[in-house]
Amino acid sequence: VSKQEEFFNLSHCQLATLISRDELNVRCESEVFHACINWVQYDCEQRRPYVQALLRAVRCHALTPHFLQMQLQKCELLRSDARCKDYLAQIFQDLTLHKPTPQVQPGRAPKVGQLIYTAGGYYRQSLGYLEAFNPRDGSWVRLADLQVPRSGLGGCVVGGLFYAVGGRNNSPDGNTDSAAIDCYNPMTNRWSPCAPMSVPRNRIGVGVIDGMIYAVGGSHGCVHHSSVER
Repeated sequence: VSKQEEFFNLSHCQLATLISRDELNVRCESEVFHACINWVQYDCEQRRPYVQALLRAVRCHALTPHFLQMQLQKCELLRSDARCKDYLAQIFQDLTLHKPTPQVQPGRAPKVGQLIYTAGGYYRQSLGYLEAFNPRDGSWVRLADLQVPRSGLGGCVVGGLFYAVGGRNNSPDGNTDSAAIDCYNPMTNRWSPCAPMSVPRNRIGVGVIDGMIYAVGGSHGCVHHSSVER
């Protein structure tokens, strides 16, 4: 919707009302942020005065510090507006210091039930399955297979996307530890490769902090890693 002409013809009041709704169906809050910036840039001269009001309607505390940092550095619209820059810089500081923010609006209500993903595994050889479990009705659904079958991998969700990290491909042809990171988009049911890790990591630990993926430990052949990378 945010890419259609009708969206760009909204008034600033209509846009602020739209993005303030709890029921807004978005994958992550950065989509709302980008939609507002694009709306302003459609007619920058006339719409620049509304940037701050729109940013206050965006749930900026739901953005990651890394995302905010990139916008403050690269978005010319924000860099040229001292009030907006100060507002986002304060939110960035709150997030990086993990300050409690009781005044913040609640997260948007999910339009679909939350899912649990299972990826890969081992049964005589590495598996390439990706499946999702819906706790609300107890159902399983088969999704697009991994690009390479893997066991011992880690998984996490960031920004509505599922990431499969590391692991090992066990097959009749041999065993290969993996440095790969692949991203699954549930909107398209497709995988895409990401930048690989610096070393292969089987039986890896994976965590997410402030929207960044951390790869912890794991092994490569007989070598057991004590390193961490993100």
